[in-house]
Amino acid sequence: MSWHQVEQLTANLYRISERLDRVEPRFGIRTVNMYLLLGEERAALIDTGCGIGDLRGVVARLTDLPVMVLNSHYHWDHVGANAQFAGGAIHRIEAGLLVQEQDLSEYRAAMAAPSAMAMLPDGFDPAGWRIQPPPPSRLLTGGDRVDLGGTVLTALHTPGHSPGHISFLDERQGVLFCADLAYQGPVFICFEDADPAAFAASIRMAAALPGIQLICPGHNAPIRQPGWLGQFAADAALALTGEVEGALRREYVVGREFDFGEYAIWLPAQHRPSP
Repeated sequence: MSWHQVEQLTANLYRISERLDRVEPRFGIRTVNMYLLLGEERAALIDTGCGIGDLRGVVARLTDLPVMVLNSHYHWDHVGANAQFAGGAIHRIEAGLLVQEQDLSEYRAAMAAPSAMAMLPDGFDPAGWRIQPPPPSRLLTGGDRVDLGGTVLTALHTPGHSPGHISFLDERQGVLFCADLAYQGPVFICFEDADPAAFAASIRMAAALPGIQLICPGHNAPIRQPGWLGQFAADAALALTGEVEGALRREYVVGREFDFGEYAIWLPAQHRPSP
């Protein structure tokens, strides 16, 4: 089986995924997603995953258009293959964080096990796995537009999971690329640079967007359910205001887990309900 899996979602949109659970199963997340959106003049690759395998080759088999990388945020599982492409764009808040080499020592050790190596691409050596993307060629802020020719993406600043987290909106097709803002699975708003109050505002804003037909998250399956973001936002409000009780977890990820069935919202262990 190929390391990268490709699924065509619309006439000009592909989901490229890789199995995060083969790298670190304790996150409870199955896939990392990247999205290749084709315009008439160029293509956008939204995030580049874990940097395992030949992502550039996968993209080249799907399009011969010039490709620009758009990073939703700087975390290692979203920028891993940036160096395989020329340039890239990220929110200006995270430009400095992007170019810092990320500590993968814990994951390298887990991947060196024979059971893990059997699932990784032939020739991949965890000992040589590094993620230190080149500097971005474009800095984004909320409201910036990326014109692909016939298809335009609008950058939406959606902080919470990270300070410069960006979602991208294809308003014409009703597609929202929301990365780690919301998905089916454990949504982590408990990491060191996460901000629950910013997350609350971001998810309310996303849920209010009109005409969304397809949600393309950074992890797990794309979502086509009408009203899904509204329900997610309502459940997030219950967690943030303390109207439901969360369970303190300290096994791998440390935080307070609010389990809503198909997704769970993780807030900091010391979270105090907002009014």
